[in-house]
Amino acid sequence: MPHFIQQVAFPPLYMEDLLKDPVFYWLVWGIFTVSGVIIGWSLRAAYPEQELKRYLDRTEQERNTLARLYTHIKHQHDLREADFKRASLEASSLRNRLENLELEKQEKELADQNAYLRANQAEEYASQLLQKTGVLELQARHLQEKNNQLNLEISRQKQELEAWNRIYRDFQQMQGRLMEFEKKGMQLESERNTLRQQLEAAQIQIENLQLSLVQQRHEAEQIVQPEKGTSAKGDRAGGPAAPELTDDLKIINGITPFAEQQLFALGILTYEQISRWDDEAIIAFARALQISPGKIYQEDWVGQARHLLRGSRIG
Repeated sequence: MPHFIQQVAFPPLYMEDLLKDPVFYWLVWGIFTVSGVIIGWSLRAAYPEQELKRYLDRTEQERNTLARLYTHIKHQHDLREADFKRASLEASSLRNRLENLELEKQEKELADQNAYLRANQAEEYASQLLQKTGVLELQARHLQEKNNQLNLEISRQKQELEAWNRIYRDFQQMQGRLMEFEKKGMQLESERNTLRQQLEAAQIQIENLQLSLVQQRHEAEQIVQPEKGTSAKGDRAGGPAAPELTDDLKIINGITPFAEQQLFALGILTYEQISRWDDEAIIAFARALQISPGKIYQEDWVGQARHLLRGSRIG
């Protein structure tokens, strides 16, 4: 077989050759990569802000990977174009050679009958060339189809790359807005802390003023009222007259120093008096302390007083 026929002999395309084709491999890899990125970006709203930054870096890497993949596909496309042109040139060369062989065949038949065997061989070679030409034409059509598919894939990759660029720009704008919101939030937080400190200071001053006012009122009542009248008032407030010794009412959870001074002014000096409170007494003292009766029930002042009273008796 002549040397030029061996050069143009192309093996038929099988599925194994298609799987080994780097263009097909990178095309499938790019499709799965883009699908994974699209699914990941569709779920990005469910993640926290710190993970969004990591996804931004990952998106940048994937965008670079898509760019490299596009370059690689473009290079493969150029190689396929070159192969197609080379196959076309070889096919035309083979046609020219076939015509030359036919002319030589006619000249040899007229010139010498002894060249009959060579003519038969030339015919065989011509038939083989025709078959290989058909194979080349089939391969050329396959290459043309692959070229069209690659062009479609390149256009799709360009569209996806433009879409990712738009998403990236939108994300940068959102990140800038988020930074502005964080700055405003920090300013509002500092202002709220300042107002909270001022409010706490004002509450402390109000409690101190109320405490001093109650103390002054209590001292004035002790000076004006006789001792018997004070005892009778203690009986009406919630029990018998207050003893000389007083308990630390602040131990009961919910009774502040200001509330303790108000209770002292109302004649409630011991745990025993609080332990005997009934519903009417709780409502009356809550009204006198300007608090809700539910607060006394919820904090269980009566139960705490009974517990402290039992502890003091055991001790």
